[in-house]
Amino acid sequence: MIEFSAFEKAIKQDKVNSVLIYHQHSLVFESFRNAKMRTKQHKIYSITKSILSILIGIAVKEEYIEHVQMPINNYFPQYKNDSLTIEHLLTMTSGLHWPGNNRMMTSSNWVDFILNQDQHDPVGTKMVYSCGSSHLLSAMIEKATGQRTALFAKQHLFDPLDITQFKWNSDPKGIAIGGFGLTMKTEDLLKIGILYLQQGACKSKQIVSANWIHESTRAKVAVNEEWSYGYHWWTPRKNQANKELFLATGLEGQYLIISPNDDLVVVINSSIKGDASRPFNFFMDNLLPHLQNPKLF
Repeated sequence: MIEFSAFEKAIKQDKVNSVLIYHQHSLVFESFRNAKMRTKQHKIYSITKSILSILIGIAVKEEYIEHVQMPINNYFPQYKNDSLTIEHLLTMTSGLHWPGNNRMMTSSNWVDFILNQDQHDPVGTKMVYSCGSSHLLSAMIEKATGQRTALFAKQHLFDPLDITQFKWNSDPKGIAIGGFGLTMKTEDLLKIGILYLQQGACKSKQIVSANWIHESTRAKVAVNEEWSYGYHWWTPRKNQANKELFLATGLEGQYLIISPNDDLVVVINSSIKGDASRPFNFFMDNLLPHLQNPKLF
């Protein structure tokens, strides 16, 4: 079995609310700061982006969207640049100026606000992290499917995974906030991770294609020396264990970490202001190294 003592000590000394670890088809570790944290729907902040990526993959699988190389002006005809594609939004390489969430949130029409930004960089040349790109993807799902994004998610992702409690906040036009709008229970976020570990299958049903999982979680653009970005999923460029990892992360220390070769999913919910990388460091320093030793299993 895995030795959890150092990891458990680290999380209990910090503002970590809940942790679930799934390994080799079983839940092998759980920690909740108090009983309320077990049932609470937590804000998952930018992990919303990664779930939105799954929904784009489902929309492609179900043929609502033909492919991710489609120009976004197929859905937003008011935007005239036909070189900007769905894939550019997924990889945050639209080149559109991003003034920040606060500016977007004070506008009455978030989609128009995003599309009216200046072209700051040539399309596809630079990754700039932007909740605006994610919000356009949410609006695109609604246009492509004829359903609200939250309803599409419920029918095609959450219901098949038996996720019954969630909330998805909307913009002033009723569009689900693509960059940070979801609240979910920790145990339900684990189900999302297990779905990706199982190559998109759940109870003999292929919810999202294995090819989408491969494409969305592999490195598409280098962000810096430490990180690469896929389709709204993060990939460490190197780690001391030389493991294949991909993860979703959000403000205040929210993490959904998946290590396919180790058959491992880790979900962490925290309330850390400022630098919220500590829970990931706890994973890297106090948990991942133990997976290198087969005697621990």
